[in-house]
Amino acid sequence: MRIGFVTQWFPPEPGTVVPSAIAEGLHGAGHQVEVLTGFPNYPTGRVMDGYRVRPYQRETTASGIPVHRAPLWPNHDSRAVARMANYLSFAAGASAVARARMPRPDVWLVYSSPATAVLPVVRALRRHRAPYFLLVQDLWPDSVTGSGFVGGAAGSAVEGLLTRFCDASYRHAGGIGVISPGMRRVLVGRGVPDGIVHDTPNWISDDHLLPGDAPDPQLRRDLGLPPGRLWMYAGNLGELQGLDALVEAFARRPEAQLVLVGDGVARPRLEELATRLGADNVRFAGSVPTSEVGRWIAASDVQVVSLQDTPLLRVTMPSKVQGSLAATRPVLVHAAGDAAAVVTGARCGWAATPGDAAALDAAIGDGLAVEEADLRAMGRGARRLYEEQFSPQVGPARLARALEAAASAHPTGTAGPGAR
Repeated sequence: MRIGFVTQWFPPEPGTVVPSAIAEGLHGAGHQVEVLTGFPNYPTGRVMDGYRVRPYQRETTASGIPVHRAPLWPNHDSRAVARMANYLSFAAGASAVARARMPRPDVWLVYSSPATAVLPVVRALRRHRAPYFLLVQDLWPDSVTGSGFVGGAAGSAVEGLLTRFCDASYRHAGGIGVISPGMRRVLVGRGVPDGIVHDTPNWISDDHLLPGDAPDPQLRRDLGLPPGRLWMYAGNLGELQGLDALVEAFARRPEAQLVLVGDGVARPRLEELATRLGADNVRFAGSVPTSEVGRWIAASDVQVVSLQDTPLLRVTMPSKVQGSLAATRPVLVHAAGDAAAVVTGARCGWAATPGDAAALDAAIGDGLAVEEADLRAMGRGARRLYEEQFSPQVGPARLARALEAAASAHPTGTAGPGAR
């Protein structure tokens, strides 16, 4: 297929592993992919070195994928008006580039985060119009209204406007991909026909990981990590992750070791909490280069996923889940909803709902009590689940089948919200 991939986020911006994997995976499977994106400015809101905003720029990835860059207003301010201006400026710039510079595809694939990324597709001229497939990464308007950007009467007005916009974009889509079962339930509950919703969980590469289902004692010593059963959280130490409860739980379990690898706004508070509780078994490794993360993960016994409990987060599937499963380690999920269900359903780890201190303590206790051989078997089960559901060997083909269904169902394209 000829696939026009619209995504506001793309390398070299950090945090774009998923859109990059999508483009490379479909390209590697033999499809002709052309990317429509903006000029890189995430997460600072400043255009990255080597780039400047201009009306158009074309480049090619190392694997040969054409990348069409559209002008936008670079901004990642916490203010709702400024952030929405960033989203809408990309929509406007990308609409112009889509019409003037891109060939008509068989199907448009829209990385729906933000939801406004669909606008360049639905406003394309007839000669560029083709069916579009929404790959929903964040539920809108939930992710906007639940973020605290807007509130009060303004929040209600924004929610109503975004709800109507999203409903229209769903109604005209040739297909909709969801990254978790909970997202399907939410969309169908909002009136989206179940038949056009496809399960398309994200996949990630395991190139950064080391082989083996057990920690290497020498590697652990080289990294200065303690002996004993070791849990590891590797990722952002932010507010969304709800790591305070994790530190408190391990403070009550001195025989268990917890290492937090990464940095973030919550790190100073977490370090102060660990010190105040006398939690000598909780260590902070700081930021680690991507090329080194695999060594740290290989030194662990259990990988940890942690998220606050909100209605929106219950129906998301953070890539941390896929990465933890790929590591051939059991997983402790300190989260609710789909992230917990995928691990407990495969019996390759434990789960505790945030806010339930007793459940978290019990999950850590279970991790301590399990025999070594059984622990390793759980890790191998995690790896099997990754290979069957979340690996580059299965993800691109699954998404391509969904795109083919969308293209064949609407061969001449369709109008959408705001189309003319």
